[in-house]
Amino acid sequence: MDQITFNKKYVEFCAPFVKGLQKIYSTMLHSEIKPLKPEIKTNVNLHGDHSAVMGMNGHYDDAGKALPFRGSLLISWPEASYLKTASAMLGQEFKKYNEEIADVGSEICNMTMGSAKSVLVEIGYRIEMSIPTAITGKDHQLQAQKGVTTVLLPFECALGNFFIEVNFAFTEI
Repeated sequence: MDQITFNKKYVEFCAPFVKGLQKIYSTMLHSEIKPLKPEIKTNVNLHGDHSAVMGMNGHYDDAGKALPFRGSLLISWPEASYLKTASAMLGQEFKKYNEEIADVGSEICNMTMGSAKSVLVEIGYRIEMSIPTAITGKDHQLQAQKGVTTVLLPFECALGNFFIEVNFAFTEI
C-alpha cells in the first residue's frame, strides 16, 4: 500500500474515535470537546497523569482481500482534568484521585472504542479489542507497538484539556 493510500486510510480510521469521544462527552458528561491540531507522535511520553489504553487488531476488507492491522487507542488526562471528568461522570465532586474513580478513564476508553468499532465495521474493518488498562502516575510513559504510526490529538474541554493517541498499522500476513 502506498503512503498516500495509507494516509487516507489512517484518517478514515481515526475519525470514528473522535466522533465517538465527542458523543460520549456530550451525552455522558454534558460537556463539549473540540479537537485541536493533531501531530505524529515521536516519543514515549504521555501528556497526562491518568491514562487508559486498549489494544486492537483485525483486518480490513479491501475489495475482497483481507489486510491485517493492529493498533491501539489511548486517552490521557492531566490530574485536574481527570478529577473534573470523573466528577461529571459520577455526579459528585472528587478533589483527589482514589479507587472510586480509578476506572473512569477505562470506561471512557471502552465506550469510545465501542462507538468507533460500530462505525468501522460498516466500512470494512473487523476488529478484536483488548480489555482497557489504566495507567496512573506523573510522567508515565508507554512504548507504542513497533512499526505503527501514532497520531497525538489534543482536545479542548471545559472539564480540562486531554489527549488521545490512535496508533495503527497494516501488518503482513
